[in-house]
Amino acid sequence: MGRYLLDVTRFISRIGRGNPTGIDRVEIEYIREVARRDTESLALARLGRSFVILPIGAVISALERLENGASLGRWGVEDAFRLKLPKAQRKARQFFRASALFAGRDLESVLRKVDLGGVEYVNVGHSNLSVQVFTALRSAGVARITVMVHDMIPLDFPQFTRAGIPEQFAQRMQAVAQFADRIICNSAHTEDRVRHFFSDWGTRPKTVVAHLGVEPLIPQNMPAIDPLSFVVLGTIEPRKNHQVLFQAWEELAGMQPAGRMPRLHVVGKRGWDNAPVFEYLDTSVSDSGPIFEHADLPDAELASLIAGSAALLFPSYAEGYGLPALEAAQLRVPVICSDIPVFHEILGEAATYLPVNDPARWAETVRSVANRTTESPVRREITDLPQGIPTWKSHFRHVFGDTDPSHF
Repeated sequence: MGRYLLDVTRFISRIGRGNPTGIDRVEIEYIREVARRDTESLALARLGRSFVILPIGAVISALERLENGASLGRWGVEDAFRLKLPKAQRKARQFFRASALFAGRDLESVLRKVDLGGVEYVNVGHSNLSVQVFTALRSAGVARITVMVHDMIPLDFPQFTRAGIPEQFAQRMQAVAQFADRIICNSAHTEDRVRHFFSDWGTRPKTVVAHLGVEPLIPQNMPAIDPLSFVVLGTIEPRKNHQVLFQAWEELAGMQPAGRMPRLHVVGKRGWDNAPVFEYLDTSVSDSGPIFEHADLPDAELASLIAGSAALLFPSYAEGYGLPALEAAQLRVPVICSDIPVFHEILGEAATYLPVNDPARWAETVRSVANRTTESPVRREITDLPQGIPTWKSHFRHVFGDTDPSHF
């Protein structure tokens, strides 16, 4: 019997939807770690209205095939006509249904077919966080329920989420507060917000802070640094505050001669409720710049773009962690970011902090970097970060203890 029951619902739901997001990458690392720690571990997933219990080896096999660009699964009757799902996901669902040890619509009945004594349920994808699922797990006898909370942004900043999301998120977090034995927080800032809201709901959760690991970004080639090139990376949504950069670039147009105009590379998919930003991009992006939009860059191309840039810009109103900032720091690229707590936690003095709503300050800072003035940020060493560059090994040591399978 496996030592872990890992929820992979989000992993499956993201198949066919482009490059993995930050949370997707976290779930992928947990799939690998659970398989390393115990090859007999199991996975749980919700596929539409049904649930499946899978051997972790089947999930690893699917992950490897996807990463190698191979197709996954064939058409199945249950999913063939779910036309709102990407084709790749409809086919993948059939793969997981065929790989299931047990399946059914009633989760309690499915779980009763498995010996879950001594097993830890682990959920890092923010899916299946409901009273019904947690009740079924408790009834099945799981030894511990562990949930990762990536942020509390929908409750702290409801204005940056879609309609109905704050209420839905609150229900999920209240279920976590009621049932979780342990909560993994990706930063001390997230832990602080978890404790704040959970105390309002009458619980005092057991938490562990474990900074997420940073996988090396490996450029296709190591480009020369271009002092006029700047990158902003992330889903194009209101919380990411692209607007302040566009306003800054409007100001820069009046400061810089045409030959010294900085270029802004906007990397990320378009999100939601951001019509003014989308309209600006539609009317301002061109092959000649100074603003470029890249919807979906492969990792090697992204690494080259960042490595050759003068700085990574990160003007978010709120973040739970801020992985792109650490990826840039790993490449020794300066980070110019908003003055919010989590950036101070992970970057310390190795960043330049600016107010979120001051385009003039952003414009002047970018200008100083582009012109290489004495006020411009310098390329600092990785050792300047408060805790260096976090690794997945250190993350899992905080969460699970010794990560060497031979020690179990």
